[in-house]
Amino acid sequence: MAQYELLIHARRAVVDDRIQQAAVTVDGGVISSVRTGSAARDIGLAGDHTINLGDDVVLMPGLVDPHVSTENVAVGTRSAARGGITSVIDYGNDGAPAATSPEGVDRWRDEVTGESTVDVGLWGAAVPGNLGRLGELLDHGVFGVSAVAEGKGVAGAPTLGRAALVEAADEVLGRGALFAVDAGADVLPDLLEVVRRTSGRLHVRSVAHHEELPILAAAREDGLDVTASTNPHLLALVSEITHGGAAVATLDPPILDAANRELLWDALRDGTIDAIASARLGLSVVWTEARRRGFDLADVARWMSGRTAHIVGLADRGEIRTGLRADFTAVDDDDAFVVLPGDRELGRSDSVYAQRALAGVVRWTMRKGGLIDPRALPIGTVLTRPGR
Repeated sequence: MAQYELLIHARRAVVDDRIQQAAVTVDGGVISSVRTGSAARDIGLAGDHTINLGDDVVLMPGLVDPHVSTENVAVGTRSAARGGITSVIDYGNDGAPAATSPEGVDRWRDEVTGESTVDVGLWGAAVPGNLGRLGELLDHGVFGVSAVAEGKGVAGAPTLGRAALVEAADEVLGRGALFAVDAGADVLPDLLEVVRRTSGRLHVRSVAHHEELPILAAAREDGLDVTASTNPHLLALVSEITHGGAAVATLDPPILDAANRELLWDALRDGTIDAIASARLGLSVVWTEARRRGFDLADVARWMSGRTAHIVGLADRGEIRTGLRADFTAVDDDDAFVVLPGDRELGRSDSVYAQRALAGVVRWTMRKGGLIDPRALPIGTVLTRPGR
């Protein structure tokens, strides 16, 4: 009888991009085998520890959030773990990105070491004043360099005009690194020309307006290495209904009308938008809306784990597959909960759902084969860019 450190029997698990019965074994924090179908019922399997999941729970890979903005990494990553997230890439405060200089990268790393509940990496930031020195950020292990176009982002955030954005893109893509940008339809064509010229990799964040979608679709058809993500609130909220109080007005990007929202869902369906950048309630917000449109949790896992891990280059996680990190979350897809406004760990993007019922309750989150207890000492790893 084969003996493993951990054996998880799941009647429903997201494996090979679909939900199926699975037996997953873990050794040394890594998935050592995955058996599906009749093989999942192999009575010769045994584990030092065994978890048997019932019909009410779906085993999913731990979510990877490719862009979070945190003022307090300890609070933010603790909340992330409660929402099924096992890895995040941090930007810092929306109004003041953490990594605009090598010293900022080092300072951020010192501050978050020993404070993060989940694994956490860092985005460098292109801002007025540091163009021409973005390579120094990449040399310090950031996952890529991000920038915000004028007219985007929260009030007071540092932004770049069209010419400066192109200059930053040239600098980053010319080094073979990832350039991530919040930019609209007016600026995207110029950035795509940089991608063509450098054969570089561009990620378009926070896709909000339907006018951006044909530009992204055409870039894919041209074979450009371009990915895109949107945000949970853009998939759930609409401007015709403004429940959520004053917090709605602070959302970035701002919510648009219902017709625009449905076009974003269509873009997820056809692959024009690859991924969804999350927040603590992101999984439940997305699942509440996705199930109404005929999607299942395998789709959600692809948008919020597999593709997000790929975008930021974390090839060792994001799926339930032999050889990858044993990061999981168990979700009761039919259960629901009401968001309580008194929860002090709700971020701005989550607080707009106060008093709303959301489907999809995260029962537990696991990192490297160990259950995460948000009340325990932080155990997350500070990540540097793979292959650096």
